Amino acid sequence: MIVIDTDLLAIYHLFTHDPRSPATGTFMEISRKDARGTTLYNLMELAGIVAAAGKPLAARQILETYAGASDMKVIYPALALATPELIWTEYCAQVLAVMERGVRYGDAKILWVAESNDCSTIITWNTAHYRGRTPLSLMTPEEYCAARESGDR
Repeated sequence: MIVIDTDLLAIYHLFTHDPRSPATGTFMEISRKDARGTTLYNLMELAGIVAAAGKPLAARQILETYAGASDMKVIYPALALATPELIWTEYCAQVLAVMERGVRYGDAKILWVAESNDCSTIITWNTAHYRGRTPLSLMTPEEYCAARESGDR
């Protein structure tokens, strides 16, 4: 499964005048037939961008839309958090292990969820955030579309 990073979602839904918008839109359309998803943390980050822009109802609507989407899976952490001790020993330890690779907290949560759910590739415009820090494949939307067109995907 490919994981779509927050930057693509933000460009696709909000920043349509961004110069990367056409390539992002092409990727979103082409990838509809593929196994794809985004992590809960990506969606919360996107909702935060929308809410911070003064649109709290739109932020909630984005979460509801993705929760019910048939062409995009929401990928959740694989934890059974029953007690504060388990939160500490599982969540903190696992996310910290990713952060120790030189990844900031927000990106570390995304990598942790993607890696623990056996995802294959992260699609992002910010490949530098992850390069050399994960065993997952990293591609920009343009690279993904080119690989798909050549039959490598």
